[in-house]
Amino acid sequence: MRELIRKFTMGHPKQVIEPAIWHFLEGFTMTFPAVAVYFAINLFIEHFENPGRIFENGYWNIALWMSGLFLLQLLVSTLTFLRLFLPGAIHSTENKKEFIGKIKRFPLGFFSKTRSGELINTFTGDFLAIEQSMVATFTGLFGVVFSCIVTSVFMFYFNSKMALAFYITIPVSGIVIMISMKVFGHMSTRLRSAKDDTAEGLNEYLSGMKTLRSYNQIGEGFSKLQTAYRHLMEISIKGETVGGALLGLALTFARAGLPLMCFVGSYLLLGGEIGLTSFLSIIIIGTKIISPLLTWIRYTAVLRTHYVSASRIDNVMKTKELFGTKKIEGTDDIRFENVSFSYLKAQKILHDISCSFKKNSLTAIVGPSGGGKSTMLKLIARFWDVDEGNIKIGNIPLNEVHPDNWLEQISMVLQDVYLFHETIRENIIFGNENASEEDMIRAAKLAGCHEFIEKLPEGYETMVGEGGSTLSGGEKQRISIARAILKNAPILLLDEPTSSLDAKNEVSVQKAISNLVKNKTVIMIAHRLKTIKNADHIIVLDQGRIAEEGNHEELLKKKGLYQKLWNLQNKSKEWKISSGGKKNEQ
Repeated sequence: MRELIRKFTMGHPKQVIEPAIWHFLEGFTMTFPAVAVYFAINLFIEHFENPGRIFENGYWNIALWMSGLFLLQLLVSTLTFLRLFLPGAIHSTENKKEFIGKIKRFPLGFFSKTRSGELINTFTGDFLAIEQSMVATFTGLFGVVFSCIVTSVFMFYFNSKMALAFYITIPVSGIVIMISMKVFGHMSTRLRSAKDDTAEGLNEYLSGMKTLRSYNQIGEGFSKLQTAYRHLMEISIKGETVGGALLGLALTFARAGLPLMCFVGSYLLLGGEIGLTSFLSIIIIGTKIISPLLTWIRYTAVLRTHYVSASRIDNVMKTKELFGTKKIEGTDDIRFENVSFSYLKAQKILHDISCSFKKNSLTAIVGPSGGGKSTMLKLIARFWDVDEGNIKIGNIPLNEVHPDNWLEQISMVLQDVYLFHETIRENIIFGNENASEEDMIRAAKLAGCHEFIEKLPEGYETMVGEGGSTLSGGEKQRISIARAILKNAPILLLDEPTSSLDAKNEVSVQKAISNLVKNKTVIMIAHRLKTIKNADHIIVLDQGRIAEEGNHEELLKKKGLYQKLWNLQNKSKEWKISSGGKKNEQ
């Protein structure tokens, strides 16, 4: 039970206390009508031969008591509703915030192996399921169980034979419900997986619409989505058919106890073993207990499906996050000390890397594609922790630094820019929401994007499509640079920031970067070597190892890989593609 509560409350068991108390009170008041009816019947039978004296002997008192008890039951039920749903919504919001706060500290490897559809369904469907359990299903069992126990005591008090007849079918119902719970658990797992597939398929279909159109595969892409939804439908129907049939069978056995009790009671009444008062009282109590009893059975079945949701959330919350307690005030040299790293255990990306990135200098990382350049940048940003070795900021290991504190120290301009579905203004001030209007415009001018923004119909208030889909690659890149300028972090990470720009914009962005890198530690990945000729230090990577280091002139003198890449890029300027598809020299 402790583990069950822990999963449903995400490790906050106190969240169960208030709902359980209110359900307990509601269950207690549910027994009032049965007790009141018993006294009314008893009084009615007692004075059956003299109806005129019924009202003189407390019938009106019982009527008043019944009215009062019904009003009390209504009041408690109303308060229970209000005190369950309001705190339930608050707890659910707090748990969701904790969930988001947790996953934002996960290494990116978690997201590469976890489907986006799974996370979306966890955040929506799974949280909705445990919210329902906390408000009604799980905590509601406390009130229902208490109500069943109290009314059962009254039944056995009046006549144990009739009470046994009522409960004789419950063991059979229990066996069926246990079988149905296993079915519900298995089907719920498959159903959640199928929902993940549909969410992932829909996300992929919408995100890849441009590619699907360009290859005329819209029908094929939609066909895959249709298959996913058809599979979801089949599992849903199977789950409802099999699980629902078993649940219905369990409920039928539970309901069979009431007519069986009436039959046994009639036999006992005719045989003189039981009085009319007790007979009628037990029948009335039986009709009152059958409703919570059936609710108990339904809740038990539903709880099994919600347990799957609670387990999925719990598995995410158990994932190891990036950890660190130390805080850095001001930057220092960044050092790689014998760093090795792999995304997959069988395939190392970086091999025993040792190098330094000096404070307030520009260091470029160059080399053939697939050599590990972007991986080094992501390790510095601490999207992952290293497998072997250390990355140190001064003398502090990066894995000991608080992740949020470290992210405050860095700005990133990535090759694949992502802009949010907000205004251009909101996208620029994203890293510094307290920036003034003047600072924002200054950053935009330095990034070379103020001019084209001003030409837009709504200027800085122009809405940007999701991911920046309504802007060109160069426009998105410059807005991301403006965002980095405005954040004004001491460490700047650039991943080929001019890759998507034409010659004219490349010059303006290079000027913007020149303004951006002043008095900062800048680490830049570059494929166009001419853009990093003036770098203070250049690291040449080849197949995950450092091939060479030095400045531009020093590396040319070494006549190694850097010189080869430099010559190849210069030579490529002399080539063009002819109309026949062959490359010819000019």
